[in-house]
Amino acid sequence: MRGWVVGLLATALAAQSMAATPTVRITSPTGTEAVFGEVVMTAEVECDEAVAFVEFILDGKRVGKLLAPPFRAVADVGSDNVEHFIRVTATTISGATGSATLVTPRIQVDDEVLVELQQLYVTATKGGKRALDLQRGDFTVLDDGARQSLVTFQRGDVPFSAVILLDASASMAGEKMQAALDGARAFAAAMKPLDEARLMVFADRLLARTPFLGPGVDLLADVSVPFAQGGTALNDHLFISLQALEQRQGRRVVIILSDGMDSHSVLSIDDTVPLARRARALMYWLRITRAKGPVAEADPSLQYSAWRNGKGHQRQIDLLERTVVESGGSVTLIEGPGSIGQRFQEILAELRDQYVLGYYPSNSRNDGRWHDVEVKTRRGNVSLRTALGYTDF
Repeated sequence: MRGWVVGLLATALAAQSMAATPTVRITSPTGTEAVFGEVVMTAEVECDEAVAFVEFILDGKRVGKLLAPPFRAVADVGSDNVEHFIRVTATTISGATGSATLVTPRIQVDDEVLVELQQLYVTATKGGKRALDLQRGDFTVLDDGARQSLVTFQRGDVPFSAVILLDASASMAGEKMQAALDGARAFAAAMKPLDEARLMVFADRLLARTPFLGPGVDLLADVSVPFAQGGTALNDHLFISLQALEQRQGRRVVIILSDGMDSHSVLSIDDTVPLARRARALMYWLRITRAKGPVAEADPSLQYSAWRNGKGHQRQIDLLERTVVESGGSVTLIEGPGSIGQRFQEILAELRDQYVLGYYPSNSRNDGRWHDVEVKTRRGNVSLRTALGYTDF
């Protein structure tokens, strides 16, 4: 009788142990295609008891430990054509563990040529709203007119490094300055894990600069609110911003808040364009307008400075706008301080909803030549915005 009871108890304990063992399923990547660059890894866990934490291991290195769903980690696997080993392990509050593994394949080729992965960040809209249901097959990428094969495709929440470039010259005096600072703070506060941002406040010189900071940190905590005065050296500080972003991994973003009337830069926008193309940063220009002021203040062609005449100022404005559009970003006219904060949030929402298309150019020669890029979709009434090209280095 006693043996029967012990056996029954052992069976019950074993059943309980099995029920408590978590079941893990890796949902992304699929394991059917090679991965390059920034890779988003996601997993689902099923268990009869609470999960204490979930760990993501990539090629033997832990890249994420999460205490609650959604279970998601992002890592840069580089551009080498190699297999990658992913293991996701879930541990319950009682110590039971369960795991799942996945191996992503390499691209099989006869003669391997090292070509840099090109990534396009695409904003899709339909009827003024973002189109969020497009699939891989809905896109066609043309590189100098040649159709390309997509090797990576994803949407949403790809981490970014952003520089917020805030003009604090005399034209920003009053409510505009405070609204700009509030907008930058709110933008940073809404960032997600692995996002980072730096604030640069400038006039005719650099007034304040933060390090790159992640979410959960007040971007303005150690910044004294500057008094808006003096001239504008936008080109110089845009150049510095792009240099800093060249050292960051993943998606790069520059948000410019200025009227663009550069009166004090040593550099011209012509000096900045090559760096903007090389850094491949998405640029968003919140252009402060002064249409209600005197004509001389509203018309760049009537501005004169030590560096250039009215025609030169107008050319600087036009080339900056063209560079922003070429990057895949946008220019928004800001007529009053009330819309600054809203525009910051709209940019953040756009970054969250972008599609990321990756391909290896079939015609790459690493010769420094400019490549025109065009992205099309077979979906009707959907408009696409992305970078118009890149420099082949």
